[in-house]
Amino acid sequence: MATSNHAADGPVVKRGLEATTICFSEEPALAEADSGGGHRFALRVTCSVTRSLEFRKSGQRLNVLRQEYTGFGRDSAITFPVGDLSALQSDTACRGALRGMLAELPQFRSLHLDEDEWDAVVPADIVPQIVRVARGDDAKDGFTFCFAMKVHRRIIHGEEALLMACKERAVDLDGAETDDCAICLGGLGAEPAVELPTCEHAFHRRCISTWFSKTTTCPMCRGDVRLCALRKFLNL
Repeated sequence: MATSNHAADGPVVKRGLEATTICFSEEPALAEADSGGGHRFALRVTCSVTRSLEFRKSGQRLNVLRQEYTGFGRDSAITFPVGDLSALQSDTACRGALRGMLAELPQFRSLHLDEDEWDAVVPADIVPQIVRVARGDDAKDGFTFCFAMKVHRRIIHGEEALLMACKERAVDLDGAETDDCAICLGGLGAEPAVELPTCEHAFHRRCISTWFSKTTTCPMCRGDVRLCALRKFLNL
C-alpha cells in the first residue's frame, strides 16, 4: 500500500495495487509469422483493470465506488511481437520487456502508476516460465506466450481528503457576503469556507469537515463529492 499524502494525524489518501495472474500458456507461433509476414516470437496479453474509491472513517470502510475498464473478452487481448529473443532470456530483461508492453495498455495509462508500483504490476510468477521457453531448444521454431491478468487499484481516503479536493472560497473584501452555510445557517464570511468540486455549493470548512465524517455527498444537492474529486485524488 503506497501512501500519497498525509495529515498531521496520519495518511489521508492511500493507494494500493493488487495484481493477479489468471492463466498463462505457450502456443505455436502466429500464422502470419509462419508465412514469413511477421515475428516468430510474441506475447499476447489479456488484462482486466478495476479501480475502487473507498471512504473510511476511524478505520472502518463506509462505502465503495468501483469502476471497471477492460474485461476478459477476446477483443481486449493485445499481441506484442518480440524481434530480439534475448529480451526474454533472462529474468531482468524479461521483466523489463513485460513492463514496457504493459505500459502500452490504455487501461494502465489511466491509473497513473508510480515507479515502484510497476514492480507489483509485472507478473513475476510467469517471468521464469517465459525465460524457460525462450531459452529452450524449441524456441527457434517460434512461439506465442499468452497470459491473462487482473489488476485492482484501490484509493482509500478519509474526510480530510475530501476537503483537499475542495476549493477555498474567496474572501469578500467588501463585507457584502450574504450567503449562509446550509449546515449551521451562519454567514459564510464569518469564518473560512470552501466550495465543493462537484457543484460549487459553499460551506464553512469546519461544518463540511464534520459532515464528511458521516457521508461524502453535498448537504444541498446530494451530489457525490468523490465522483468529481477522483482525478484530484489520483494526483495527490
